[in-house]
Amino acid sequence: MRPIILVKVLLSIFFLQLGIDGSNADEGWNQSYSAGYTDEEGAFAGGSEIMHLISHKGKVYAANGYWMDSRWVIPPDGQRQSAQVLRLDSADSSWQVDLDTGKSNGLGLEYMKGNVLRSVTFTRGVGGKILPEPVNLLVMAAGSNFEKGGAVSVWVRDDESGQWDHSLVRHGSSVGGIRWVPRDMEIHTDKVTGEEKIFMSLGNPGIVAGTYDQSVPGKIRWDRHLEFPFLKEGSFKTRPLGITVANGALFFSEGGTIYRRTDGKVPAYSKVLDFHEDTDTDVGGIRGLTTIKNPNGPGQSLLFLWAPGDRSECQVKRIDPDGQGNYKVHDEVKLIDLMSNTLGAEVTYTLGAHNMMYPIIDKDTGKTVHLIGFQGNIRTKKNLRWKGSALYAGALYAVRGEDQTYKVLEVNNSYRPGKRPLISPRAFCFSPFNDSSLFIGGHDSSRKVSDNMAWIFKAPLEVALGKREGAEAKVSEEPLKPDPRLLNGPVYELRIYSANEGRFGNLIQRFRDHTDTIFKKHGLEPVGYWTPNEGPAKKLRRFIYILKHQSRYDAFRNWVNFSNDKDWERVLDQPKFQGLLASKPESIFMEATDYSKLVQNDVEGAGGIYELRTYVANSGKLGLLNERFRDHTANIFNRHGIGNVFYWNAFDEPQSKNTLIYLVRHADRKQAEANWRSFSGDPKWQKVAKESQINGAFLAQPPERIYLRPTEFSPLK
Repeated sequence: MRPIILVKVLLSIFFLQLGIDGSNADEGWNQSYSAGYTDEEGAFAGGSEIMHLISHKGKVYAANGYWMDSRWVIPPDGQRQSAQVLRLDSADSSWQVDLDTGKSNGLGLEYMKGNVLRSVTFTRGVGGKILPEPVNLLVMAAGSNFEKGGAVSVWVRDDESGQWDHSLVRHGSSVGGIRWVPRDMEIHTDKVTGEEKIFMSLGNPGIVAGTYDQSVPGKIRWDRHLEFPFLKEGSFKTRPLGITVANGALFFSEGGTIYRRTDGKVPAYSKVLDFHEDTDTDVGGIRGLTTIKNPNGPGQSLLFLWAPGDRSECQVKRIDPDGQGNYKVHDEVKLIDLMSNTLGAEVTYTLGAHNMMYPIIDKDTGKTVHLIGFQGNIRTKKNLRWKGSALYAGALYAVRGEDQTYKVLEVNNSYRPGKRPLISPRAFCFSPFNDSSLFIGGHDSSRKVSDNMAWIFKAPLEVALGKREGAEAKVSEEPLKPDPRLLNGPVYELRIYSANEGRFGNLIQRFRDHTDTIFKKHGLEPVGYWTPNEGPAKKLRRFIYILKHQSRYDAFRNWVNFSNDKDWERVLDQPKFQGLLASKPESIFMEATDYSKLVQNDVEGAGGIYELRTYVANSGKLGLLNERFRDHTANIFNRHGIGNVFYWNAFDEPQSKNTLIYLVRHADRKQAEANWRSFSGDPKWQKVAKESQINGAFLAQPPERIYLRPTEFSPLK
């Protein structure tokens, strides 16, 4: 076989193994990336979404996210799979993991999404000093949330070593709905001071700036203070989504407002546009802020989408400079109308421009067009929906011409029932590989389970711009299955809620009148509901329950479906059911031990009190602890009035290596004390306890116990 033919055959086999058909790469669409495989270095390459695509120094980089992906919700090795940066070295290579944000930050932080990925060029350093030559850096930013707050981190790639330098830019409280979610960054040179800085949105806290400084890790020195809003003004209500430079000035959007920076030693910000309308912080209001050529005169205009909330029509708007320092607003088109006309369906909602509106030159005309990815809910033609949602299952994007004309195209051609859903192009990137093609990546999880649904397609530019039809890529429609262990069951979930003072009664009412019913609708089967029988006031405000799921993976899906239930949303809208919890609920998943059913007693009778115990074993001792309960302890319990109800081991790492949780029953609280005295004095137990621990104690700490009484609506009474 000739060498060139052999290479083509081998490439075809490789692509097919990834669920990718590379045979039509020159004629039409080609799936460049399909999430869910192990790369050449042994790293897992996955993701539910592709957030960004960037060309940098002859390679393509992609930032993914793991929102609604089981590897984020169910950590495979005790640590959540954080967002990654993927790298493509050549047109015929495969994507490799270049950065794992969770494993590389050194602080134990985890990052769900790769929020910003930009290739930026500095021409000046500290104090505005001109650099000997421009410095081009690949910069990644992501937000992390933890128990008491949040943080924003930045990584900068060292292109010589291939390593990434991490910087913790900011961290702080998340009280009051603060979200530490960076969304964009831009280089701007102050016309007064001559300082060149990189500006980044941190989320609700505002805008921070940094300066190129070769002496610090990552070569960006971030300012100690936020530039805007100032401390006296507090934080933004809505996350700023876009930053851009136009007519020599820096602009950014927040909610329904566009701000312009006034340069100087003490910079100021003023509003150039304010729609005076409340916006949904998730949707954002003004999206995709992009600088374009002014179609009606000199200078530059700003192009953006107006998407105020859950009834968004995605109005494409443009503001043109009037030459007097002001701007005039123009409406161009509504994406909801474009989508409706394209599909011939009734569209009720649209969302677009996840990042900027991507500019690219049409080689036939020499003019710049802009690509706008979008998605939407359809009321008719329900066979075109992503199953379980109202979203159109394909990936639509609009091509805007300089003359404000629009046409709608679709990644990998029109969606039809049976094709794998793509849901919204988010990112575009012109190929650096001299093949005149365009990469498009995306998926929007939209609160639905999205394991390994991140995708990147590639097409010749004339296909991507709709100049000619392109052949459809033949991709695997079979979704990747999760780890088989996650499909085994049943599993149980112990949850502990702590109510705010004065709100415990409302919490119980919510469960009794609403939550329990909605649980059962979505496969969350209650084993029992309890409240503590004793303890200080704070601990008496706890509500404890155990659910049964068909599998660990089903638990993930059950909770997603429950949280999206319209009846549940209406319950949460009631003021009496808001602000009930003093802290985030505690949750631990458990699997029944092999002896749990063998030792269970009949506990269906009325009355009595339950006792929940948690044991944490020393390293390597959990198996021996279970063996002692299986062969001895549970049977001795029976002789002393301690009724065996359930025995579980923790399911998820690291607790699965050391944690035993069990539930027993007593006639009453007084009898419980008598039972334990009798048990501890049992000669057989004393002998077993002594002999079993000759080689060291089983427990790393004293057992934790809670005495519980069942609620009137508890299955276990």
